[in-house]
Amino acid sequence: MKYGPIQISSDDYQGWYNVGINLSKLGKYRQAITAFNQAIKIKPDYYEAWNNRGNALKQIGRLQSALNNFNLAIEIQPDSYLVWYNRGNLLNDLERYREAISSFERAIKIKPDLYQAWYNAGNTWSALGHYREASENYKQATQIRPNLYRAWYNQGKALFELGRYQEALNCFEQVIKLKPNSYEAWNLRGKTLFYLGNTEAEIVSYEKAIDIKVDYQEAWNNLGQALCNLGDWYEAIACFDQAIRTQADYCLAYYNKARCYALQDKVYLAIENLEQAINLGAGQPYREMAKTDADFCNVKLNPKFQALIEGGRMY
Repeated sequence: MKYGPIQISSDDYQGWYNVGINLSKLGKYRQAITAFNQAIKIKPDYYEAWNNRGNALKQIGRLQSALNNFNLAIEIQPDSYLVWYNRGNLLNDLERYREAISSFERAIKIKPDLYQAWYNAGNTWSALGHYREASENYKQATQIRPNLYRAWYNQGKALFELGRYQEALNCFEQVIKLKPNSYEAWNLRGKTLFYLGNTEAEIVSYEKAIDIKVDYQEAWNNLGQALCNLGDWYEAIACFDQAIRTQADYCLAYYNKARCYALQDKVYLAIENLEQAINLGAGQPYREMAKTDADFCNVKLNPKFQALIEGGRMY
């Protein structure tokens, strides 16, 4: 049988498989599936064809069919780490996280140095909010592949969530060593340094993040908070304004700007910005936060503030 410029004999399952692989590389997934179908028709126990047919089906959004193909491949060849790995990635896409982790663990059991499986298992544990398990998986990934900066970054995030700030800082330092222009790592380095009490280095980190990505609103907001904590009100508000210019509906910057004004006893401006934060942050707990935030102590007795946090009409 002729397939484009290639002549394939009717019983050449390997030939059809190779055509499917090449078509997949070209992004022609539907045609690739047709080729894999031919290979499987000739050799039904060809698990590699089932596996790659699953990959192609995933690419065109037929996720359940893709999972069925991976399951068939595993029935034929239970010791294929690659099929277990692909199955884990697909289950992640389906948000079946526990099953995804089991698949990654099976892949790792067969091939312990499969850093991709360690890394993706870490991502899955993170999605479940199990940061200790996530950090352990990222650590394994970096031990196998020390230059995998994304694993260092995600490990740092997991350790940060666990309150293990010095270890988190070490991870972000490693990211910066591998990828000096990682503005996200510089930003999280700053947040970590806040908890370690190093305000000067915290500020430098946010400034570095902004140097790399001038429209990085989160870093502008964090820099504003750091300056606010130092009592540098004018510069802090300028940073919050810059965050808002970058993202007009950035409600957290409005909230922090309100805090900054309240600390200066500028009641009207504090209430005005808090109202903006509440109005823009639908579903966000800014009203509840303001009720207990010590930074609003100077304005809490104001009737307009009380009306705002109680959700009533301001007058």
